[in-house]
Amino acid sequence: MSMISDESEMDLEKCVQTCEEEEIELPADSSGGKLMYFLAPYFFGKTWICDISLSLLGAIMSPSLVRLPYFSLCDFYDDQLETKLSDVFSPLWMIIHYFLFFIMLFVNFIHHRKKVNIEKKALQKLLKEVAEIDLTEDPVAWKRIAFKVNQFCEEGGNHYSLFYSGEHCMRFFVREIVKPIERQTYDIRCYCEGEMYRNFWKNPPNKVLVERALANYNKSVGNFDELSHKAEKEECRDVIFEKFRNIFNTSMLYLGAIESASFMIMTPAYIISMIAWAIFNSFSAPH
Repeated sequence: MSMISDESEMDLEKCVQTCEEEEIELPADSSGGKLMYFLAPYFFGKTWICDISLSLLGAIMSPSLVRLPYFSLCDFYDDQLETKLSDVFSPLWMIIHYFLFFIMLFVNFIHHRKKVNIEKKALQKLLKEVAEIDLTEDPVAWKRIAFKVNQFCEEGGNHYSLFYSGEHCMRFFVREIVKPIERQTYDIRCYCEGEMYRNFWKNPPNKVLVERALANYNKSVGNFDELSHKAEKEECRDVIFEKFRNIFNTSMLYLGAIESASFMIMTPAYIISMIAWAIFNSFSAPH
């Protein structure tokens, strides 16, 4: 009888654990959930409107900066050349610039979304959960932490999940908490009412919370083999994405610098040409 009761208790515990795990649902658990994690705040937060507006502005400003001075100089020195409006505001030129600007803005949005701009209270909640939860025995510890922090943020009025998976939560903790402590920079950043603060560590209660969370993490860091493997894959993808973003942003910076330099050269050249032409005509005109 005792053996049967023990087996029943074990089955009951497994059932309870399974039910708890089923209740813990993060965006990455559903098909398309991770995609929605990034796209939902982009569209529902109306960030896309701002990006489209800025991209259109960039597409319109670019021909004004480069092509208008160029064709003005061409017209000045070549009377036979007839510049059309379509030459200055070339549709192809504007479309290319529009998409370049839009991609740059969208990629930067994804980058900032992945990094997680965490509020002070949410960070305190995260540290508290890491400090208190059993990271050694619980197989879904980081998933549970991410779920609780997401839930806390939703209760605080945030409509979007902070973390899309347990690995995402763990990587954030390692990047933003563990590494600054290991490097002794203590640069733990968070946001409060939209402003970024770097003095989180200097607050004594926060410092104690960080130390407790770090101590619990260090005790169980060797038990994250499977999760660490997944996190490494995610980290590898993040590195590739970061390289692409850096290359793209650098390319756009160089493009902007070249176009600005062209404007700075051709515009004064056109003005000087006009002044020289006016002076020459004034001297050559019959008195």
